Amino acid sequence: MTKKQLWEEVQTLMVTHKANKKLQEAMKELLEPKQGGGSSQNPPQEIDGVMHYYCRFHECYEPQEHMVMSKDKSKGYCKASISKWNKTNSHIKKLDSEVANLVADGNFEEAQAKAQNAKELKSELNDPKYYNFEEDWLVFNS
Repeated sequence: MTKKQLWEEVQTLMVTHKANKKLQEAMKELLEPKQGGGSSQNPPQEIDGVMHYYCRFHECYEPQEHMVMSKDKSKGYCKASISKWNKTNSHIKKLDSEVANLVADGNFEEAQAKAQNAKELKSELNDPKYYNFEEDWLVFNS
């Protein structure tokens, strides 16, 4: 259960059981999710005079030249991993389009198979286990 889900559940219980204002304020202080602005869990590191940033897909530090940067800040992923992400996302969209066409044509079995494939890819898309540092960089550089 996420903090947000916990907070929503507690709010529902407090309303249902008509909790007093003091209890409501105390629970809000303890459980209400905070909004952004936190510090990075993986701050940049200087290694041998080169800045390295953490890639959330490869789950390792990579040199600045490998990272996608915006205004001298890392976007949190490297060029190879976002390339794989974009290619996979494009393939998912293509599969979804094919599914719609197959359904319109009455080919439900093939549509179901492609829909399942798209669903599996969607579930893996943001999972670091889907990415492999060596393979992703090999494909990116080819």
